[in-house]
Amino acid sequence: MPITSFENLMKRKKEAKKLFCESLNIKYSKPLLGVVLDKELTKDEESNLKNILQGIAHVDMNVVILSDHSKISDVNHLQYNRKNRQDLLESADMSLSFSFSDVEEMLLHGTIPVSCARPEVSDYNPNRETGNSFIYKENDQWCIFAALVRALETYKFPYDWKNIVKQGLESVLV
Repeated sequence: MPITSFENLMKRKKEAKKLFCESLNIKYSKPLLGVVLDKELTKDEESNLKNILQGIAHVDMNVVILSDHSKISDVNHLQYNRKNRQDLLESADMSLSFSFSDVEEMLLHGTIPVSCARPEVSDYNPNRETGNSFIYKENDQWCIFAALVRALETYKFPYDWKNIVKQGLESVLV
């Protein structure tokens, strides 16, 4: 993919995030984590997510949950519909991915998945500067939280983050 198209994606993402954050009255300068819930979570998944969100409340990150189901926590919650999904994926820097999530759609929008291991994603390796996501090895709250913190810490390095976004986009366009 030509660099101009990637640069256009990054420019559009920046503009979309600014408008999205303004509409929700949240700080644009903080990383934005999207949680897209396409289906109802199991009791274990919901419990994990609630605990993870308690931990995220103590780091410098905005969280927006897109769901048809009951509010999971006090974080920003949007009703699930096509427009809200599109707006969130275009705006989010990263997204918490579940086994049912469409990670390719995330990557096409420049949104980096924090995901369980699956064929579409590869764990970011900071030494090799390779990977398009942050993989959690076990489906428990602490492993997922650790992957989110890794993503947040990497986000603080713009060159590295841009590289991850570019690799993610290239991985779905080949």
